[in-house]
Amino acid sequence: MTTDRDIHEPPELAADVAVDAPRPDPDPMDTTATAGASQPHDEATMRAWEGLPPDTMILAPAFNPPPMRCPDDVWAMLVTAVDIIGDADPDRAGDVALFAGNWVPEQPPADNLYDGDLVLRLTHPADPTYPLPRDHAADVEMLLAYQGRWQRVGQWAGVDDGWPSLVAPTAAAVMGLHGDATEAAIWSETPPSTSPPLIKWARGGIAELLDAGLVTAGEELIWNRRKLGVRHTARIRSDGTLVLADGRVYANPCGATTALGGNHQNGWSAFRRVSDGRTLGDLRAELRARRGQ
Repeated sequence: MTTDRDIHEPPELAADVAVDAPRPDPDPMDTTATAGASQPHDEATMRAWEGLPPDTMILAPAFNPPPMRCPDDVWAMLVTAVDIIGDADPDRAGDVALFAGNWVPEQPPADNLYDGDLVLRLTHPADPTYPLPRDHAADVEMLLAYQGRWQRVGQWAGVDDGWPSLVAPTAAAVMGLHGDATEAAIWSETPPSTSPPLIKWARGGIAELLDAGLVTAGEELIWNRRKLGVRHTARIRSDGTLVLADGRVYANPCGATTALGGNHQNGWSAFRRVSDGRTLGDLRAELRARRGQ
């Protein structure tokens, strides 16, 4: 869908601001920080600190045993955030600092609106000879919405309740590669600049919300992250991209949150509209309902 809207862009945003009072939390540039003495020790506080929706399940660090099956009334688990400790902390490099997800009731279309979503399907082990009891083992399938199809990008058979730590590195790699490829494709012909031009040929994502009138150019979005004591801000441009407070422009909300957070985030769940508090994911679901999908 190629659009050409004659809408003036909003003025430059102020820098991201702190939320609440200063606190002895990790440095915002330190992406290796994990649960420690000053970190939350319950799931609800962890969600608030990380800026995750209230129905998000924290799979790692584990507060509760992870699910071993998708409930009967859901299709899959959407990966909302994953963070793997890097080489900056050699003693813990490769450890899972954060892994979180949300249940998805129905299978959405793998179209432009959902491109890049990563989900997990948890089922009974297909191999009846697996040594663990069936209730204590699961088959895990990882699917990526890409080029109009839900494509399998990972599969683990007969894993125990430690499966989140097993599959999280693959999830981080897939989300990172897809995000990099998406942003590279968008900017291959129109490189970013201090005053980024409109990408008149941008497709999918927020551009579809604009066309449906569910968002408008210039609307402000926020992402509260109590863990770092900051509130990230962004505005919707008339070409369907997001411009951050520092002027960086991203074609996809997931690319924006990943750039801001240092880990891999599903930006549809993270960003909320200032005017009513609804997430981009809520608006995306409304558009899908309007289409009867």
